Amino acid sequence: QESVRTALRERKIDGLLTPTQKRLQEGTRAVARQITSDILPGIAAVAAGEQASRNGKNPKNPVDVIVQDLPTVVPKIGSRVLNALSNQAQKSLEEFQDDIKAGDPLRSISRIQEQTAEFQKEAKNVFLETPEGLVGPQYRVVSKHEGYEIREYDGYTVASTSMTKVEEPYTMDDLTSGGEAFNALAAYLFGANDQKEVMEMTTPVTTTSTGEMRFYLKVKEGGASFPQPVAENDEIFNEKGSVKIQDIPAATLAVAKFTGFVTEGEVERQKDALLTSLAIDGVEIDVPHASPVPHVIFQYNPPYTLPVLRRNEIGIPVRMTEDEEEEVVDSVKLSQEWAVTNDGEEDKEVNEIFDGK
Repeated sequence: QESVRTALRERKIDGLLTPTQKRLQEGTRAVARQITSDILPGIAAVAAGEQASRNGKNPKNPVDVIVQDLPTVVPKIGSRVLNALSNQAQKSLEEFQDDIKAGDPLRSISRIQEQTAEFQKEAKNVFLETPEGLVGPQYRVVSKHEGYEIREYDGYTVASTSMTKVEEPYTMDDLTSGGEAFNALAAYLFGANDQKEVMEMTTPVTTTSTGEMRFYLKVKEGGASFPQPVAENDEIFNEKGSVKIQDIPAATLAVAKFTGFVTEGEVERQKDALLTSLAIDGVEIDVPHASPVPHVIFQYNPPYTLPVLRRNEIGIPVRMTEDEEEEVVDSVKLSQEWAVTNDGEEDKEVNEIFDGK
């Protein structure tokens, strides 16, 4: 009752909201801010033909981007997508033929049921902050702070591509180039590679401050190597659309979560807020003196997830103190001891701490 009286007196309902309701409220506010501060002004600027933008990054007309990329990038990516779809169709046909040869029609029925279950799971992702059934890079949470946490990432492998041409600046508001990069990487996963191998989709999609998009590659059984991307003749002159396999070294990142749309303005606001928090807390940035501070953006959701529910993160490289490094080592040893004493059954809280969930 006291909470209700306070809410009525102050005309604020925050104290009455459940954690889920608070998250929806924060997401709604973030989306409203992004629309009014970034998206609508950006659309107006493009429509008016304006070129000036923050940090010297020029807004691009999507039509101009398509026209520029039409002779080279669009056909290249388009052919890869078609090849990937053809590979998937061929694989499904071969599986169906194998079922017929085996004289076991129940295998086909079972496969259809599995596909239906996968579709239902994917449909649920519309309303989930973190998608189900997708794997990503492994990390450990070293420490938690107000508004961010320190994570220690293991090294991992990605498929990556550039969202810009050589020496061309990039902005998160360039949705056309971002879409082209996403399609190029998705085509690689779905069979546009030298082995025509179809691999699992993963999360998150990573975007770097240098204009590179990355897909995490799930580790194969036995440590088998990944297939090589299909190469095009013009890729030695134009990095855009070129897919490469890249090893990402282990790193320590300060990571802050935000929701809604990933606009250039929102990235700048989140980065400024994170850098301010790190400075207040005395956390050292792992960047050479007088060099620009790099960042990575993690986007966990498919594009059809409701914007107010999306999980986005920004990460900045930081250095750990010797005491913090010792704490991490001790924590890892402790988790291993617990795993042995529990006969391999890990406690839920241990999973959350050491698997980054």
